[in-house]
Amino acid sequence: MPAPAGMGRVDGIKTRTNRRYSQRMAHQNPHDDRLDIALEAILAGLSALRVVLQDPRARDPLIKADGSPVTAGDLAVQMAVCAVLAKRSPELAVVGEEGEGSVNGAGGDELLARAVAAVRASMGSDAPADPLALLMQPPKQPGEKWWTVDPIDGTKGFRSARHYALCLALVESGSATVGVLSCPTLVMGRDPLEIGADSQNGTIYAAVHGQGAWKFPPADGQRRVVDAMNILRRPARTATTLRVCDSIEGGSRAERMRGVMTATGLAWNSIALDSQCKYALVAEGAADCFMRVPGSRGAEKVWDHAPGVVVAQEAGAAVSDLCGNPLVFMGESLDRNVGTLACDREIAPIIHKVAAQQFGGRGALG
Repeated sequence: MPAPAGMGRVDGIKTRTNRRYSQRMAHQNPHDDRLDIALEAILAGLSALRVVLQDPRARDPLIKADGSPVTAGDLAVQMAVCAVLAKRSPELAVVGEEGEGSVNGAGGDELLARAVAAVRASMGSDAPADPLALLMQPPKQPGEKWWTVDPIDGTKGFRSARHYALCLALVESGSATVGVLSCPTLVMGRDPLEIGADSQNGTIYAAVHGQGAWKFPPADGQRRVVDAMNILRRPARTATTLRVCDSIEGGSRAERMRGVMTATGLAWNSIALDSQCKYALVAEGAADCFMRVPGSRGAEKVWDHAPGVVVAQEAGAAVSDLCGNPLVFMGESLDRNVGTLACDREIAPIIHKVAAQQFGGRGALG
């Protein structure tokens, strides 16, 4: 359920203009080999998912050891993405959410078989001889440059016909530099909070550090961004109430997030949705804030944030950990950070101050 609005006023934050973004590259389309590879990979994953969705069992899950669900869609997308990466950048490690442990237990073999069939059907002659090997092989240790993939971020949303995202990012020297989000239920030209049908294929968001962020509708066979729409974050409303992304699942972590926002003294309302689509909404200005407070299961996973971080940051949002420190992508987990935050630049310092008090952070680095 949405959280009640916080008390206080935004003090004119939402009525200020975004002059600070006016000099960004508003009409430049991306031409970057790294982004070309990422787009080819994520489009291959999307094509594999389309095949999976033709099966009435597409959303049937297997519950993993950590209690989270995995579907044939998750497995097919990761195998298709990894197939492209293995061909286009074989020297780089891929750190992904799914692996051999994802399919342990009853029903795992059948789930794998459907995923492999989808990869072969969608990729045709480009399919690897053994797609399963891409999922089961021991992961390479990430070096200075590596990929991270979350094949379906928001699997619970996927299962329930809500928002979800296919996510891929390139990490270089501890920073996420290229990010791609394929959001099949975020349909261009419609309210981003409205849930579209998978068959509409939704929107792809792409960004390269220092070059900008773009969005475009996916098309079969497309390998480059064509006539992409540049994203420059702007206030979505003239009202003085902030829109904060919240979790549909709720729980103690969501309550702690609400506690942070209430303590800021800003006026706010929550909007609940799944996955890294939250980063896309912040990038577009349809939402003003998305944060993840520290949880009981350890630090955030890189694949849950790296792609969306690049998109939101390049669109003009402030991105950091809760205390204002840069996010450090040095392995599977963001264990050098205190949660994550993507928000309007005007409210970031206010949240940093409150979060540092509540979570004992060391404050923003100078």
